[in-house]
Amino acid sequence: MLLTKICLIVVCCCCTVVYGQSEAANTKDTTRLESTDVYGYTKVGQINRQAYNVTAIDTRQLKNTTQDIAHVLDRIPGARLRETGGVGSDFDLSINGFSGKRIRFYLDGVPMDNFGPAFQINNIPVNTVERIEVYKGVIPVWLGSDALGGAVNIITDNQLKDYLDVSYAFGSFNKHRSSLNAAKTSRGGFTVRLNAFQNYSDNNYAVTVDAADIRTGKYTPNAKLKRFHDKYHNETAILQLGVVDKKWADQFLLGITAGQYYKEIQTGARMTAVFGAWHTKGNTVMPTLKYQKKDVFTKGLDVILNGNYNFGREQSIDTVHARFGWYGDSLTLRGKGGEQWYSHYRYRNNIANSTTTITYKINDRQYLAFNNTYSHFDRKGFNAVSVNREMDSIPRKASKNVAGLSYQYMISDRWNATVFGKYLSQHAYTMLVETDVFNGGDTIYTDVRANRQKWGYGIATTYLVRPQLQLKFSYEKTNRLPESEDLFGDVINKEGNWNVQPESSNNINLGVNYTVPMKDHRLYVGLGGIYYYAKNYIYNVFNHNTNKLYADNLMDVANLGFESELRYSYKQIASIGANLTYQNIRDRRRYRADLPDVYSDTYKKRIPNVPYLFGNVDANAYFAHVLAPDDKLTIGYNMLYVHDFYLYWENEGAADSKRTVPMQLAHDINVIYAMKGGKYNLGLECRNITDRKLYDNFSLQKPGRAFNVKLRYFIN
Repeated sequence: MLLTKICLIVVCCCCTVVYGQSEAANTKDTTRLESTDVYGYTKVGQINRQAYNVTAIDTRQLKNTTQDIAHVLDRIPGARLRETGGVGSDFDLSINGFSGKRIRFYLDGVPMDNFGPAFQINNIPVNTVERIEVYKGVIPVWLGSDALGGAVNIITDNQLKDYLDVSYAFGSFNKHRSSLNAAKTSRGGFTVRLNAFQNYSDNNYAVTVDAADIRTGKYTPNAKLKRFHDKYHNETAILQLGVVDKKWADQFLLGITAGQYYKEIQTGARMTAVFGAWHTKGNTVMPTLKYQKKDVFTKGLDVILNGNYNFGREQSIDTVHARFGWYGDSLTLRGKGGEQWYSHYRYRNNIANSTTTITYKINDRQYLAFNNTYSHFDRKGFNAVSVNREMDSIPRKASKNVAGLSYQYMISDRWNATVFGKYLSQHAYTMLVETDVFNGGDTIYTDVRANRQKWGYGIATTYLVRPQLQLKFSYEKTNRLPESEDLFGDVINKEGNWNVQPESSNNINLGVNYTVPMKDHRLYVGLGGIYYYAKNYIYNVFNHNTNKLYADNLMDVANLGFESELRYSYKQIASIGANLTYQNIRDRRRYRADLPDVYSDTYKKRIPNVPYLFGNVDANAYFAHVLAPDDKLTIGYNMLYVHDFYLYWENEGAADSKRTVPMQLAHDINVIYAMKGGKYNLGLECRNITDRKLYDNFSLQKPGRAFNVKLRYFIN
């Protein structure tokens, strides 16, 4: 008789420790095995136990919610999502104070820079994803890029060879979301994979604004009105065909990513500007190639190749010569023109991307990894209603290559270290258009080129004091080259700045993770510290009209902060968790850039328009066998807190007149009922229960109280 007892202990949000006792007996011949402890980790647990400051999220418990990837990330320690509005709005994810293009996004290890607006993390449903890996500060070489402060790697459900996952959700503000994920693999190894999703919303939620009648000029402060020109929808599908488990390839997949989007522009960078006709639209047509093979030529040598090219087109249409007010009224103007400017700009942000990753296992304790990532940006466009075609068809091109090499040594079963180096290069080209200072009627066209090279290096190490107690340390000298958006603008709300310079940073991460082993109770404590000192820090500021942003350099910026997490669970009955993040990002430039001998007024002052204290609290209760033996009911709660922060420098203006982004406090609840072991699922949600006014950016109000219902069918 064989008796086996297995007890699972969750470590690091999904890391499992397995204890076992085995005993074998026979009436004629008895053999006894001594009691033994066996430690093992799930895939998520293995990722969390890397030397890097990383948080991996298993999304299986979230697939019945209406969340997208961005809002899942908003609940992890050290991360903060900022949106300009509702569904489809612009967003910015910061990790430990790093934001914008310092944070890079990947889909199965492939950079998402060229996927287009129809495929962004705030419109990808969580159903498409198996797990999410968030690297904070120092990132591994195999995620090849010039990310300065972190990376998000989205792993799709590619482990299931035959499955169907269909969902549909609807809710407040006429929001509709649906997704279809399926895969089928034949006995001969031919495979078909399909991931498709759709989002739609009128985004007609109420906001509080200072409104004026466009005709009479009658002014009404703090008027509560609905947004009337903020519709958004997108449709995206990813189809992959190929073979798996062949001698010459573990995976060989050819695919196509196709999508489209439509977005109405309600406001500028602030709500003082309101639009009623300006809109954008575009599509994504991106063929893809993926090749993966283990033990190429020799045992331990693995190769992954990825390539894609986006042929998509986009349009910014502003051809209605009128002025709109918050009441939805308008005043038509004579002649040709637009709300912002007279424009029907058609353009292509064509981007090519290729990645090569080679890893080699020298022996059981030594590993080598090499990654090379190349991307090329080419914006071509013209204004269909402009008489100055030369101005509108200026070339905007940039190419970037990042090569990295790392060496990992397993010093012991408890201690390992990785050292790595990176080489970055960039070539950019455009034409600058300037007015002659001596003759205002003349325009000067100047071809300009930029060639940049940077080196980076670092180390990451971890030590297990005991299986439940882990220490981490990582350091990186890293660089970020200006993005095409920094150099050329985004056509909508951001102007280009050709003079913006690369930024560099010294990043240090410290971490301690401890899991208290108990029979029925699980207690996890995580603490992390971060320090970085960045030079030529790139940040966005308002232009002189305060209706657009542009990228600029701040000489020196430093951050000394921490993140903390506490999680407790009891059996499979209940769980509660909380996290808190503090980041102290300050200007370290002693003297003014324009006057090197003059002391800077902002020296040691906190960087404005950046949250510095925020956190989350969540709680869940689980009820099994509610109406049937294989049914499960989950009731969940989440609270978001963000401390208020200044919009401009804290030393500017009188204390009672300083503009701030107010304190945020939002409460969400959800009820999920799973039937037939998860085959049929029903989810009910209410976000922002108390209907608080929420702002991630000054004056740009987010949706109020919202209800959502989700239906999901899954079969494997």
